[in-house]
Amino acid sequence: MDEMTAPQPIASGDLADLFPLDRSYTFLNHGSFGSVPLEVLAAQQAIRMEIEARPIEMIDRRMKTMLPVARARVARFVGATTDRLGFVANATEGVNAVLRSMVWERGDEVVVVDHVYNAMRKSLLRLEGEFGIVLRQITVTLPIDGPQRWMDAVVGAFAPRTKLLLLDHITSPTALILPVAELVAAARKRGILTLIDGAHAPGSIELNIDQIDADAYTANLHKWVCAPKGCAFLTANAEFCARLHPLATSHWFGDGFAREFDWQGTRDMSPWLTAPAAIDFFARFGWDKVRAHNHQLAVWSQRFLCDTWQVAPLSPIDGSMLASMAAVKLPAGVQPLFESATALQAHLYDQHRIEIPIIDWHGTWHARVSCHLHTSPALVERLSAVVLGLRQ
Repeated sequence: MDEMTAPQPIASGDLADLFPLDRSYTFLNHGSFGSVPLEVLAAQQAIRMEIEARPIEMIDRRMKTMLPVARARVARFVGATTDRLGFVANATEGVNAVLRSMVWERGDEVVVVDHVYNAMRKSLLRLEGEFGIVLRQITVTLPIDGPQRWMDAVVGAFAPRTKLLLLDHITSPTALILPVAELVAAARKRGILTLIDGAHAPGSIELNIDQIDADAYTANLHKWVCAPKGCAFLTANAEFCARLHPLATSHWFGDGFAREFDWQGTRDMSPWLTAPAAIDFFARFGWDKVRAHNHQLAVWSQRFLCDTWQVAPLSPIDGSMLASMAAVKLPAGVQPLFESATALQAHLYDQHRIEIPIIDWHGTWHARVSCHLHTSPALVERLSAVVLGLRQ
């Protein structure tokens, strides 16, 4: 396997000090819930204190102008149109807002790949029971050698009753980037609606959502942008947004997409209002540099673990299908030692203070490494050594 040097930090000092993470354990799971920089947490707390000091003024009066400012900053960052972007708590809520806004008939088909995030699969299974839709889940086996595999599998599954194509932009269990723009275009030619779950996309890859041109696109900001938990958005093209409504219908129903999503009843809006602070925090380093560093560290991690564990990569070793995460098959002899992937994950945390998801992928287990500015090559090296030591 070709040699590759781990990327250097993008700034001086220990960048992990910018985050409140417990340094006594090896944290390699940023992708699940993110981690908020201390400075961004302070910005959120300042907003919360303002709200609690003058709740009526802040919520009933000023929020009407504060939320549009935050929306505009997020829209610029992800390449979306401001008045067609609405805040939600997470991408799961965004997907369900779309699914619940659509009119379904028995026999309507929704196409997904087996790499789909489980919460989205469960949301579709609920629709299957309620409305009689058909969930068509297609298999894309690993390893995968390039984007054409996705194109062939997905387009080949389209049928006369296919109503919706639901895709992850970056898959959660396997950490792979899908060619969503090309798949959206192929679906549109056939009159099929498209919904993209971009949970892992903002902050890990450069985004221009309007150019992707999906009917709807939802994503989290609390993962790779490191906004506070409960910060996500839903956006749609001009035609489709007229059909969309938040899950909670409230006072501004009928006032347009953005206003309906601005007010979904009383809730903590500080995560949404803090999103610009999170974007600006990393802008000081340069978002291109942040994304490049995290990507290069993920590519290095894949190569290093494949080399030390003596396993084949699940995607091209050049990292062309990776963003800021890499999934790597476990070395031979480890899986038989544990009853389940969950048991191994618990063992790594309880006995070795390593936080990393262990994925059971069709009977074969792999580890998913996440890389952000607080991640160092030394953490990945420790993971490698501990896992190899399990066989002794």
